[in-house]
Amino acid sequence: MLLSDFILILLFGLIVGWAASRFHQPAAVAQVLLGLVIGPPLLGWIHPGEALELIGQLGIALLLGMAGMHIGSRHLTRHGWTALWVATLGILLCFFGGYTYVVLWGSPYAEAIYVGIALTATSIGISVQVLHQLGLFDHKVGEIVIAAAVIDDVIALYLLATAHGMLSKNLASLQVIFSMFETALVLGIIYILCRWIAQRAEEGLAIPAYHVRLVVISVLIIAFGYITRTLGYSMVVGSFFAGLGLGDGIKPELRKRLSSQLGNVVPFFIPFFFVVIGSRAEWDVMADPGMPSLITGLLVVAIVGKILGGYIGALRAAGPGSSLLIGTSMVPRGEVVLVIAGLGYMQGHISHHMLVALILVTIGAALLSPLMMARIARIVT
Repeated sequence: MLLSDFILILLFGLIVGWAASRFHQPAAVAQVLLGLVIGPPLLGWIHPGEALELIGQLGIALLLGMAGMHIGSRHLTRHGWTALWVATLGILLCFFGGYTYVVLWGSPYAEAIYVGIALTATSIGISVQVLHQLGLFDHKVGEIVIAAAVIDDVIALYLLATAHGMLSKNLASLQVIFSMFETALVLGIIYILCRWIAQRAEEGLAIPAYHVRLVVISVLIIAFGYITRTLGYSMVVGSFFAGLGLGDGIKPELRKRLSSQLGNVVPFFIPFFFVVIGSRAEWDVMADPGMPSLITGLLVVAIVGKILGGYIGALRAAGPGSSLLIGTSMVPRGEVVLVIAGLGYMQGHISHHMLVALILVTIGAALLSPLMMARIARIVT
């Protein structure tokens, strides 16, 4: 059963991921839906166990490590204050909007925290694709959106690490502030240490042996992710900051080449995470009469929060028209939302209802945002 599950998830996962990318949609969304189709909810072809779940979590750690290595900290400082304002306002509106809404819906505060964090992230992949099609990728709008989206994801992962540590340790209110500083310290040390390792080992990483480079990078990313996990934080966050440090510690040409090589391997692991999420979600909760209002409310928060945050944050630097487009470009959701939702679900902080709702909100935002961006771009440009 394990072998057949492995083959089916890998084969179909790669196929639907490729098909989704051809239509400029997140592969992760397609793979979650694949889990619904071939998993117990419908066809029942697969029944993933802990072994396949472990493969998926290692894949996510490598994915976020690769993302950190690829973007580097340079994106965090581009268009500095404007990008920071766009990201911060969007995060605050989406976090507190999502948190408040699900608390009113009847969720416990732990679930509300995870939902709020999940809604803060932006899918930079969708935004970049649409901006490129509109000819705005190298425009000021595109540069602000990319920088703000990177800041979005970094802060979302930091909040995930803080929430994971806080909830697992059952901290009191006064200890939460200390936990946030503790989280920043741990992630900062990982970043500095990985950057130092990369700087010292750059000549070794530049050797032509492809497999050696790949193994060294993968081991470092997973090792620091595991260290973060043993300290009571999320493994994927440690892997992201490890990748960020490794990428900043080497020359841009080498960083680009190494992240590209890692990117050739990561897609073979990723389906095991997202397909397992889709197969384990109890989709029959859609029969609950309260689900339509939950999904609609969260989708409204996800869209309006980002548009308002982007518009207000960029208004002074970019003007009304471009600010509206920047805000709309921050709406897409993708892999990071599903990672946060999936981890929250696996750790028992997110219910079946909320997992399904977040999956559908991600799909809705991913489908609506390109249409909204194209429409607004035609008006303001």
